[in-house]
Amino acid sequence: MSETSNKTVTRSVALVDADSNAAPSMLLADAVEALPVYARLSGVAAPELVRAAAGADVARCDTALLALTLGSAAARVEELPLSYAPAGAHVYALLCVDDDPGVATHALAALEERCGELGLAWMGGLAVGDASLLPQMARRPRMGWARRRVSEAMDQLLIALLAHQPFGEKYVRPSRYARLTCRPR
Repeated sequence: MSETSNKTVTRSVALVDADSNAAPSMLLADAVEALPVYARLSGVAAPELVRAAAGADVARCDTALLALTLGSAAARVEELPLSYAPAGAHVYALLCVDDDPGVATHALAALEERCGELGLAWMGGLAVGDASLLPQMARRPRMGWARRRVSEAMDQLLIALLAHQPFGEKYVRPSRYARLTCRPR
């Protein structure tokens, strides 16, 4: 596909908030704001963003961005609406954990395996540690000391999504100073 024709292609991205917790919801809200800006800056058509409330919403999109919190109440990989995605759809993930982001390794591997079983293109995921702090950091500048690490990693994921390119796996958490000063008292 030539670059000129790429600018006219309208893609659709299913935004799947798998558990409606504050941290993944905040990251998806960030994606909703940033994706059109990055599309405009890169000279490509902004994708249609679909808040996926049901499997039928996922079925009409060529890309899915899953956002969920890992923990005892987390949805199992088999329960996520991935089975509704059309064959070949690209899947990216945002995983929020309450401690070190490295604990999400198994979940990213399970998502990759599930995508393979369903004939979907696993494009990678971002694991955000200490995610319970994200709502407390929401009023701080996006590229300020508290949010910068997470914001930069989100931006990299969104740019990969727009380019329809693999993101791989990335693990990030707020700075140590942010982890100390943003804790609820």
